[in-house]
Amino acid sequence: PRFRLSAEAIRDNALVVSGLMTHKLGGPPVYPPQPEGIWRHVGRNEPKFVTSVGPDRFRRGIYVVWRRSAPYPSFTNFDAPDRAVCIVNRSRTNTPLQALTLLNDPAYVEMAQAFSKRIVSYDAGRNDRQRAEYAFQLAVSRKPQADELAPLLEVVQSQRERFSKDKQAARQLVGKADHDSKDLVELASWFYVANILLNLDETITKG
Repeated sequence: PRFRLSAEAIRDNALVVSGLMTHKLGGPPVYPPQPEGIWRHVGRNEPKFVTSVGPDRFRRGIYVVWRRSAPYPSFTNFDAPDRAVCIVNRSRTNTPLQALTLLNDPAYVEMAQAFSKRIVSYDAGRNDRQRAEYAFQLAVSRKPQADELAPLLEVVQSQRERFSKDKQAARQLVGKADHDSKDLVELASWFYVANILLNLDETITKG
């Protein structure tokens, strides 16, 4: 039977696909990136959400800090319970907010940037088709069909033409560490393919 992965597993899977996953075991909770302004609190001793840096930023979902009055938003969007009461079976809803989370949430944007870098770094002698096949297989564990591959190649080509004329837009899109990379245009172009693949229904579905 096919069913969507749990909220935590969706993030874990994306971390593995992008090559960012940290496999460290145990220790205190971690604070991965999340949208600004979620942890608002009135009164004394206001809690602070200080985003983790280094390897802790990319640890498994089981280690993500949990505050019942302001749970980790991307988990909530994928039906993780608020832990106010015990839940025997999680519900599995399908809403536009889930796709928007995978496309725009800071954590998933960072994963798409890393995934793009992994694709571009894949054997300098490879052509676009081979890189797209490699990326597709990383995301869904199978080779793409011709009609699945063609749209990805069109995206790469159109974005490459765009960013070749607008390097500043490319710098705004890729991670800060890659702003001066010689592959700047390629990283920005493949970012869109990475973003698409991480958002595929098949990527977040167990089957």
